[in-house]
Amino acid sequence: MEDHIKDLLTSYQYSDAIKEQVAFRVIFGGESPNQIMEEFNIQNVYTIMHWVKAYKLKIETGLVTLPPMTAKQQQDLEALKYRNKELEKAVKNANLMILALNTMIDIAEKDMKIPIRKKSGTKQS
Repeated sequence: MEDHIKDLLTSYQYSDAIKEQVAFRVIFGGESPNQIMEEFNIQNVYTIMHWVKAYKLKIETGLVTLPPMTAKQQQDLEALKYRNKELEKAVKNANLMILALNTMIDIAEKDMKIPIRKKSGTKQS
C-alpha cells in the first residue's frame, strides 16, 4: 500500500525546468495550455495556468529576464503590445527597487553613520 501512495505522490511532481519550459511556451510561444497538457501528460490545465502565473510574477520581480522575441513575434501586433506592457512593468519594478535601495543606503549613512557610497574626488586604486 505504501508503494502505491509513493507512486501517486511522485507521479504528479514536475521539475522546475519543466514548469518554466511549459510557462515559457504558453507566454512567449503562444501555445495552447491544453496542447501542452497532453504533450507533458499534465493532469489539468489549472496546473499549467498556476505555473504561468508564477513565471509572470518572476518576470515582474526581475528574477527572470525577458527573452528576445522571435521574428514571428516581432511581426505580431498583439505580441508587441504584450511585450511592451511586460517591459514597462519591469522598468517600473526596477525603478522601485533602485529607490528602495537608495533610501536604505541614505538611512544607513545618516542614522548609523556608516559610509557606504564612494565620495566624489576619492582616489580609485
